[in-house]
Amino acid sequence: MKTINIDGLTCFTDELTVSRSPLSDNVGCLVLESDPTPGYYSKSNFPPNKAHASQNHLYLPVRKSINCFQDVIYREASRLSAKYSSTIGICPGQMLFQNVDRQGIRINMNLTDQLPLIIKEFRNFGIEFFSDKKMKAYTSKITYKKYISFINIAEGVFQDEHLESRYFFEIPNPIDFDHFKKGIDKIKNNCDYHLFDAFLVLLYHKNEVRDFIGIYSKHCDENRFDDFKGEIVKYFY
Repeated sequence: MKTINIDGLTCFTDELTVSRSPLSDNVGCLVLESDPTPGYYSKSNFPPNKAHASQNHLYLPVRKSINCFQDVIYREASRLSAKYSSTIGICPGQMLFQNVDRQGIRINMNLTDQLPLIIKEFRNFGIEFFSDKKMKAYTSKITYKKYISFINIAEGVFQDEHLESRYFFEIPNPIDFDHFKKGIDKIKNNCDYHLFDAFLVLLYHKNEVRDFIGIYSKHCDENRFDDFKGEIVKYFY
């Protein structure tokens, strides 16, 4: 099959457990850390994928909305990458915090040493973060955007060019997040294809918008993808 790559700004929507990170102690604001294994299990108590535990992220909710938020974040991330000759894993997004949808910044865990500097740089742009405080873990709907390149590996199925355990199954129409969660729960309950995280994906590609069900799994067997596509058709078409 001819391989066709597509790429563009990609919006991920997920539901994660977040809590106060100990990194908050040293940066003068509240830093949240995601659950390292959100949803990565079956309803029958299959073990989580241990390797996934290193891939949690930090989140910085923003006190006051600013205009062109994602443009500011992308520009500053690009400037920092050039300044320090490295790829800065920073994404603009939005998250539920204190029962309010807030703008927020998603940061890779491998940048923890640079976190004080990153926060200082964003404050220089007028971005205000929340003061540090004690808080219990809670479940938050989180959206973030990053540039992704998709590799077409089968009809309607794509793989992340830079993260081989992440796959995208195209769907013909957008679906709301509650519908998505219920459908994924049914798939995990009713078939033996359990070990994956799932999230909604929207790709801005050239002059069109394309919708996907995304999954992450170290246990993916691509020979099972036809079965999985059948489950997606059943619940999401």
